[in-house]
Amino acid sequence: MTALDDPLAWAEAQASGDPVRQRVLQALARRASALPPGALRERLVSRLVQRAQALPLVPPARRVAHAASPLAELVATLQTAASTELRNVHAHRRTWNALRLTRRMAEVSAPVPEHLGPLNSQVLAARALQQLQALAPDYLQRLLTQLDALAALAPLRADAEKPARPAARKPATGKR
Repeated sequence: MTALDDPLAWAEAQASGDPVRQRVLQALARRASALPPGALRERLVSRLVQRAQALPLVPPARRVAHAASPLAELVATLQTAASTELRNVHAHRRTWNALRLTRRMAEVSAPVPEHLGPLNSQVLAARALQQLQALAPDYLQRLLTQLDALAALAPLRADAEKPARPAARKPATGKR
């Protein structure tokens, strides 16, 4: 039996220790057997035979476990050397963020005058922030951080929008 007669049976008969290679050969054989006899089928069968006769690729040698990439070595160094410092920085950042949130919420929770009415923007903002603190304190923390950043950028925007001053004129001298 040749590969041209029955590509599927021929591919099954080819012994290969590599399961991936065997699957590739079977896929080519299925494609070839699905075609009617002709030039295209012959080309697929010849490709199937070439692949089956080709020497199997030797898998690349696996990396030795102790030989890590330079990036992995750098990451390991940073994790061991700076891990305690980074943990301390994160702990202090969390503490300062919590203190800032407490201070800001105390400002917001200050008594709002009753005569402002229920739909006053100051009253509504205070209620919304209090509800947000009760429901999602982490979200409130991020919101206040973003609002602080915007407040810090506001003077820069105001300076950029100011028109440039015209150049001062020199007083005219009496020379003619």
